[in-house]
Amino acid sequence: MSPTLEDGDYILTLKPRRLRPGFIYVLKHERLGRIVKRLSVLENDSCQWSGDNSASTSSDRIGATPTSCISGRAIWRISPSGIKRL
Repeated sequence: MSPTLEDGDYILTLKPRRLRPGFIYVLKHERLGRIVKRLSVLENDSCQWSGDNSASTSSDRIGATPTSCISGRAIWRISPSGIKRL
Protein backbone atom coordinates (compact mmCIF):
# COMPACT_ATOMS: atom_id res chain seq x y z
CA MET A 1 0.00 0.00 0.00
CA SER A 2 3.02 2.25 -0.35
CA PRO A 3 3.06 5.28 -0.41
CA THR A 4 -0.16 5.43 1.66
CA LEU A 5 1.15 2.84 4.13
CA GLU A 6 4.80 1.91 4.61
CA ASP A 7 6.40 -1.22 6.03
CA GLY A 8 6.38 -0.92 9.82
CA ASP A 9 3.33 1.38 10.00
CA TYR A 10 0.49 0.48 12.34
CA ILE A 11 -3.14 1.01 11.43
CA LEU A 12 -6.16 1.48 13.64
CA THR A 13 -9.29 -0.15 12.27
CA LEU A 14 -12.98 -0.03 13.04
CA LYS A 15 -15.73 -2.44 12.08
CA PRO A 16 -17.28 -0.83 8.99
CA ARG A 17 -20.97 0.09 9.06
CA ARG A 18 -21.03 0.15 5.27
CA LEU A 19 -18.48 -0.57 2.60
CA ARG A 20 -17.31 2.13 0.21
CA PRO A 21 -15.01 1.79 -2.79
CA GLY A 22 -11.83 3.83 -2.40
CA PHE A 23 -11.43 3.13 1.32
CA ILE A 24 -8.73 0.86 2.80
CA TYR A 25 -9.78 -2.38 4.50
CA VAL A 26 -8.17 -5.30 6.30
CA LEU A 27 -9.36 -8.67 5.06
CA LYS A 28 -8.72 -12.28 5.94
CA HIS A 29 -7.96 -13.94 2.63
CA GLU A 30 -8.23 -17.73 2.47
CA ARG A 31 -4.86 -18.18 0.67
CA LEU A 32 -2.93 -14.98 1.41
CA GLY A 33 -3.81 -14.51 5.08
CA ARG A 34 -4.43 -11.05 6.52
CA ILE A 35 -3.90 -8.34 3.92
CA VAL A 36 -4.56 -4.60 3.63
CA LYS A 37 -6.06 -3.40 0.34
CA ARG A 38 -8.18 -0.66 -1.16
CA LEU A 39 -11.72 -1.64 -2.14
CA SER A 40 -12.09 -0.95 -5.84
CA VAL A 41 -15.43 -2.56 -6.76
CA LEU A 42 -18.35 -3.70 -4.61
CA GLU A 43 -21.08 -5.72 -6.32
CA ASN A 44 -23.69 -7.48 -4.18
CA ASP A 45 -21.59 -9.40 -1.60
CA SER A 46 -18.44 -9.58 -3.74
CA CYS A 47 -15.40 -7.29 -3.46
CA GLN A 48 -12.56 -6.53 -5.88
CA TRP A 49 -9.33 -5.11 -4.44
CA SER A 50 -6.42 -2.95 -5.55
CA GLY A 51 -3.17 -1.74 -4.06
CA ASP A 52 -1.59 1.71 -4.17
CA ASN A 53 1.74 0.29 -5.35
CA SER A 54 2.29 -1.30 -8.76
CA ALA A 55 4.44 -4.00 -7.09
CA SER A 56 1.64 -5.07 -4.73
CA THR A 57 -0.27 -8.34 -4.99
CA SER A 58 -2.42 -8.09 -8.12
CA SER A 59 -6.18 -8.01 -8.01
CA ASP A 60 -6.16 -11.10 -10.28
CA ARG A 61 -4.20 -13.06 -7.65
CA ILE A 62 -6.48 -11.88 -4.84
CA GLY A 63 -9.65 -12.53 -6.83
CA ALA A 64 -13.16 -11.63 -5.78
CA THR A 65 -13.80 -12.05 -2.07
CA PRO A 66 -17.03 -12.12 -0.09
CA THR A 67 -17.74 -9.14 2.16
CA SER A 68 -17.59 -11.52 5.14
CA CYS A 69 -13.77 -11.60 4.72
CA ILE A 70 -13.49 -7.96 5.79
CA SER A 71 -12.38 -7.52 9.39
CA GLY A 72 -12.10 -3.73 9.55
CA ARG A 73 -11.67 -0.38 7.79
CA ALA A 74 -8.37 1.45 8.25
CA ILE A 75 -9.02 4.77 10.01
CA TRP A 76 -5.61 5.98 11.22
CA ARG A 77 -2.00 5.33 10.21
CA ILE A 78 0.59 5.42 12.98
CA SER A 79 4.16 5.78 11.71
CA PRO A 80 7.52 7.13 12.94
CA SER A 81 6.60 10.45 11.31
CA GLY A 82 3.33 10.76 13.25
CA ILE A 83 -0.36 9.90 13.14
CA LYS A 84 -2.45 10.50 10.04
CA ARG A 85 -6.14 9.93 9.30
CA LEU A 86 -6.70 7.70 6.27
